[in-house]
Amino acid sequence: MKPMLTMIVPVYKAEKTLRRCLDSLVHQTLQDMEILVINDGSPDESQRIIEEYAACYPQIRYFVKENGGIANTRNFALEHVEGKYFGFLDSDDYADAAMCEKMVAAAEKAQAQITVSHFEWVYPDHRRLEKEGPYAPGKEMMIQLFATLWNKIYLTEWVRRSPLRFPDGYRYEDACFLYCIVPHVQRLAFVDEAFVSYVQNPASITHTNNHEVKDMIHVFEVITETYRQAGLFEAYHDELEYLHIKFFLGNSFLRSVQIEDAQDRRQTILMGWRRLNEVFPRWRRNRYLKTLPGMKNRYFRTVAGWNILLYAALFHRLKK
Repeated sequence: MKPMLTMIVPVYKAEKTLRRCLDSLVHQTLQDMEILVINDGSPDESQRIIEEYAACYPQIRYFVKENGGIANTRNFALEHVEGKYFGFLDSDDYADAAMCEKMVAAAEKAQAQITVSHFEWVYPDHRRLEKEGPYAPGKEMMIQLFATLWNKIYLTEWVRRSPLRFPDGYRYEDACFLYCIVPHVQRLAFVDEAFVSYVQNPASITHTNNHEVKDMIHVFEVITETYRQAGLFEAYHDELEYLHIKFFLGNSFLRSVQIEDAQDRRQTILMGWRRLNEVFPRWRRNRYLKTLPGMKNRYFRTVAGWNILLYAALFHRLKK
């Protein structure tokens, strides 16, 4: 009998946090599950820890592969999933013991292709709840989706039947995968609880402010081209446009301003600015930009070619 759920743990240089992550999975209340650990050629003591846990917990399967990066590791894992559903938990995060049981129950009840829960940001001195959903499939999902993989589970055969995979060799692979799969989603389920503790570590790869920030340019090229090839670009034009605004004036911009080298910082910021204006030259007319509330949208509306580097200098100084 195949398990109901496969939880995938990609591992690279995770010796300090891996035990906490695995402990949170081996003590799940859901019995009918497997834990698929993929060692992406980690040079530290991670493999010894994986073998230690695998010897004690038969629900753990593991693979050791040549280092290929996070997207490559996620694609590798998808080939080896045995569960009806699968999910991800990154090795520096950890999960509530009831997560898997409650997520699977919600997925089964709704016959959902994707099941979504909340999560908590964990900082050294406090925690912050992040709520996601509910939203409808399609355009509403595109706008409201929080592009993280690990607060969701996915119907395995549905994903495997699609041509969509993670962009090998690039960061922001989670955003690429999720935004590309949105038009194919018909059934969603939501669990009104937070299960994953998303640990914020300034030294982690998520917070690396260097050339990897530029990967977002490539990822958004992939997203846009995917919609064009599917004949969906016009139907999702406003949503794709707003995503470009949100990422290249928000997420990516705020990471770019932290690059220490002034020339590299300037080039990276202007790459995103050019991308936004070349693909969506009329982005200021975007209906979501005009109608959605919040300080971020108010800030987006003020950005222009003459002041974007002034904003960059200000945010760099403030470390925002």
